[in-house]
Amino acid sequence: MRSPNRDRRNNRSTALCAVILLTALLLLAVPAAANTADFRVSENGSVLFAEARFSGSSYLLVTPGILGEDVALETVNNLVLVSVDGTVVEPKNTKGTLTFPEGDYTLTYDVPISGGFIYAKFPEFYNVTVTLPEPYTTGHLILGTVSSGGVVAKEEGKTVVTFNQTKAASLTFYEDNREPILYAFLAGWLVVFALAYLRYRKIKKNRLKI
Repeated sequence: MRSPNRDRRNNRSTALCAVILLTALLLLAVPAAANTADFRVSENGSVLFAEARFSGSSYLLVTPGILGEDVALETVNNLVLVSVDGTVVEPKNTKGTLTFPEGDYTLTYDVPISGGFIYAKFPEFYNVTVTLPEPYTTGHLILGTVSSGGVVAKEEGKTVVTFNQTKAASLTFYEDNREPILYAFLAGWLVVFALAYLRYRKIKKNRLKI
């Protein structure tokens, strides 16, 4: 006959193993916090303010070159990198690649905007948000396109573009009053082409009569 004390010890050991296994499974099931980058365009459309929260040891400050290659941003202002414990860290910048000790960070900076073009590239996957204040917007096939994966949403007083788990995001924004101007311009050219076509048909018809 087994000792009652031995049974109790075995039961406790089994229960403890079950708790440890369940805890491990729960930890594995909880996804790690996603890297995020939030960009906000200034009221006059000339400055891009950025705030990134991430885990890692590098961050990219680049823009596409003439041949599509990555080129370091020439002007980056007010760059501050802060670790999770509040320590300000001085990153090393090598041709647009910031490097620093592995850890959890918040990075803030701002850059000038040229031609309404915004571009960001990341060493890992990021959730990206770009906020455009009125009167700026994007998502037009001609006036301002958004790179693959971008979702454009209109909110009160602003346009918000989101990218989920991407390593690169870009868009071109414009003033929303340019759309009716574009359509009026295209309509004018359609009228010109229609009149030219009708004149051509009339001349051709007169020649056939001769």
